[in-house]
Amino acid sequence: MKIKTIICSTIAAGFLAGLVTGCATRPEKEEKAGSQEKRSAALTATQVPGPVRQGLQAKFPGVAQVEWKIKGDGNYEAEFTQSGTTIAAKFDQTGKWLETERTISPSELPQAVRNAADSRFKGYAVVETQTLLAWNAQSLTYELHLENAKEIVKAAFSADGAVLNQSAKPKTR
Repeated sequence: MKIKTIICSTIAAGFLAGLVTGCATRPEKEEKAGSQEKRSAALTATQVPGPVRQGLQAKFPGVAQVEWKIKGDGNYEAEFTQSGTTIAAKFDQTGKWLETERTISPSELPQAVRNAADSRFKGYAVVETQTLLAWNAQSLTYELHLENAKEIVKAAFSADGAVLNQSAKPKTR
């Protein structure tokens, strides 16, 4: 049995057993990185069209250290840290902002989302928590990445705890 090295601490007991504070274990990060490579390709800043870089600066002024990717849908993703928070912002080819994902701690989830996740995903550990705001959305979406021994689940919730969508894939390890 492999022992995973946790790279961040767990939060108080009673909230989704084994909950991890928005960080993944090393194998999960490697697994996630591998799956991301299949769906996106890393770019240098000079490979990103000027309007896309300008769109980033308009939405997030002063951001300097950016990792760029082109996604499978042809849109560009800028990943960076701002005020200690990991952010991934997506833009189309014209520089129009499409969406922003922000990593949050599980304690920042609305209570209704915590309750819904605890009820619906008994036996799963939360490995990542994020907010998602899209250009055409009325409100924030809360995205949880969960896993158990058999599968990895990505579930999106509204603030009232309703499951908006979810997908699952078998665990490879």
